[in-house]
Amino acid sequence: MMTGTGKEPRAAADVAVDPTEAVLGEVPASRRRIGTDRVRRPADLLLAVFAFAVAAVVLGVIRALPLGSNEVADDVSGWLLHIPRWLAYAAAVVAGVSCFVLVIVALVVLARGQWRDTRNAVAAGLAGAAAAVIATVIWRLEHAAVQHAVLHGGNPSMFVVDTAFIAFVVGTDLSRLSHWSRWWPRAGAALLLTGLAVGTLTPFAVVIVASGGLLVGWLMRWLLGAASVLPSIPELTGWLSGQGAATTDLSVTGSGRARLEGTLADGTRIRVYLSGRDTRGSGLVRQLWALARLRSAVAGHIALGSRAQVEQLALACYLAHQADVPSPAVRLLGEMPGETLVLVTAIPDSGPEAGAAARPEAGPERQSETGPERQSETGVAQLAAQLTGATALFAALRRLHNAGVAHRDLRAASVFMSGNRAGFRSLDAAEPGASELARRLDLVQALATLAVTCGPAGAVAALKAGYGPVDQVAVAAVVQPVALAPWGWRAARAATGSLNEIRHQLLGDSGTVPAAPRLERFRWRTVATAVALTVAAYLLIGEISGVNVLGTLGQANPGWLAVAVLASALTYLGAAIGIAAFIPQRLSIWRGYFVQLSTAFVGVAMPPTVGHVAVNARYLHRQKVDEGTIAAAVTVSQLVNIVTTVLLLIVLGVLTGSGLSKFKIAPGGDVLIGLIVIAALVIAVLAVPRTRKMVTGAVWPHLREIGPRLLEALSHPSRLAIAVGANLLLSAAYTVALIAALRSVGAHPAILAAAVVFLAGNAVGSATPTPGGLGGVEAVLAAGLTAIGIPAHEAIPAVLLFRMATFWLPIPAGWISYEVLQRRGVL
Repeated sequence: MMTGTGKEPRAAADVAVDPTEAVLGEVPASRRRIGTDRVRRPADLLLAVFAFAVAAVVLGVIRALPLGSNEVADDVSGWLLHIPRWLAYAAAVVAGVSCFVLVIVALVVLARGQWRDTRNAVAAGLAGAAAAVIATVIWRLEHAAVQHAVLHGGNPSMFVVDTAFIAFVVGTDLSRLSHWSRWWPRAGAALLLTGLAVGTLTPFAVVIVASGGLLVGWLMRWLLGAASVLPSIPELTGWLSGQGAATTDLSVTGSGRARLEGTLADGTRIRVYLSGRDTRGSGLVRQLWALARLRSAVAGHIALGSRAQVEQLALACYLAHQADVPSPAVRLLGEMPGETLVLVTAIPDSGPEAGAAARPEAGPERQSETGPERQSETGVAQLAAQLTGATALFAALRRLHNAGVAHRDLRAASVFMSGNRAGFRSLDAAEPGASELARRLDLVQALATLAVTCGPAGAVAALKAGYGPVDQVAVAAVVQPVALAPWGWRAARAATGSLNEIRHQLLGDSGTVPAAPRLERFRWRTVATAVALTVAAYLLIGEISGVNVLGTLGQANPGWLAVAVLASALTYLGAAIGIAAFIPQRLSIWRGYFVQLSTAFVGVAMPPTVGHVAVNARYLHRQKVDEGTIAAAVTVSQLVNIVTTVLLLIVLGVLTGSGLSKFKIAPGGDVLIGLIVIAALVIAVLAVPRTRKMVTGAVWPHLREIGPRLLEALSHPSRLAIAVGANLLLSAAYTVALIAALRSVGAHPAILAAAVVFLAGNAVGSATPTPGGLGGVEAVLAAGLTAIGIPAHEAIPAVLLFRMATFWLPIPAGWISYEVLQRRGVL
């Protein structure tokens, strides 16, 4: 083992280094040529996003608080007038000349050997100036608060120059050199502060210039690529030789240059990890997402910096080696010039894979000697070898866990099995000081990996034989796809079937169903809920904008409004009775009531009929109703609803003595366009033979299964009568809600005419491809009420109140119902 101290290495090839005792190499700094490779540093893009966020927040504050922002800018400028003018202008001249000299010197230095950095710096400066000019032109055209708060109505030339200077400084990337890193921040700060003192910049302008210049500089440096500061392979090989680790065949592995593999002089295979400016921010977004998505016990201690990741890897390797676990061992930990941390680990010798016995040549004579019995014996031998290797792997995992380390990424590429010897090829994701839950997740990953070769039963048997005593019920509780999150969600979903079988093998025939712990902070269902609520709020704002909501509610009769709300609540009872009418088994009407109430929330994110069908199908599935009966019940329920509505519309239209033409129920242009587009897509899909075959192959078997059940459902007059009665109750309740809304604003409509208007609006709303039929329902109801003699100043507020009672107010109640039913397993 050796540490990068620059001294004579100690001869102990098989002894791991304790990172807590390893002194980072302090090699005398020497001039070296920076790598000519161009890299896009993740940190540059992340810093650009941060700078953009700062600028956006400042501009947002100015637009949201225009008077306060102008007062702040004026007050600060007034305070700075107490500084003597000659002193302020003298400081501004000195700062300007110093920055100009620094720019010239930087261009000369870069042009001598780093022309690409020169290009980056010039491009960043020009882009910064252009962005500042465009911003000032837009602000002047708007004549809004931003112009006064940022520019003070004066000459924006210093604003443009300062932004270009900061963008140029970032684009040069000279801050990596110590003698430049001292001057750039001082020069930039002096330029901004003196501009503030002489009044050419406001406090808001200083923040926007700084954040905007940094944004442009970092973004251009990321787009054009910066010179790599990681050592080249010859430089790294020479440094390793100086540390007593002579290396041959060193080559880059992976997409970047931060990981290499090679061979030491004694033939030991090694893996080299580098951490420097080029690797800062690498994988940060994914790690932050894991911290936000998963609970802390699942995500573990995530090292956010690349240097911290290398140090954590070194500690994990040392602890594993101390526990006699076949795994990478630390051979060198040191720091090269240029602040590049180097970690060298020895790759464990995996030997031949378990079960991969040498196979004879595939010649005709050989094939004739191989019969079914011989092939069967070979298969049994391979399976036995795989089980032996799996048992050894679980034994190694037990020792790793006893050392306090969780592996966290036990996919096939990270482990090896050779006879009764097994271990880990990599500990890149390992976490020292891991929790008990992290160790159980390791077991789930190992079981999922071994189930591919040994089968779920063999993997569980190897766990029992190799790992030792373990709480199988506790392990079964965390057998969830989220346990495989480090592999990617696609791999986790693909392993769902295997995980179910593994859970069954762990639990056996005991019948014990463990309570699954919550491994995620939030689920995609929560995201969908948030999106649906956002859509609801957006649609509500769009619908009530331009309407005096407070005035309408203030004038409405609260008694009639309460009647409208109660009638709306009664509609969900009718819907629950209607769906239960065609189910052979007995269903709870009140549970069905709350299921129908939850459709008020689900329907926000999709057309009303689609949300209603989806929720009912899921509810019936959870009630152990077979798929054919579900499809038949939902289909018949929708058919009865459509037929009842159409018949009621015709009958009531005739009874009113005016027919239907008076009510102008023709759908609008958007609805017709949407229906035409849908019809065109259906025709296009069915016109192509391949897609037609796929559609018919997927749909026709279900239709053949539904047919007999559909006839059976229609052959029961009592069920049909209950369904018709439920739909009549539904329509009557909605009609009462509409009449109550009209009464609340002082209108007195005819009952039959109001019913016809509602049925027309309901028919158009069902065909409108918007959540809750928004737009189509309101237009038809308002036009119909006006047609039957209700004044527009009463019809429009009444429609708004009707929609509030029947669409908007049930949404929060539906959300609560949806959440409660999901927690109880009803949905």
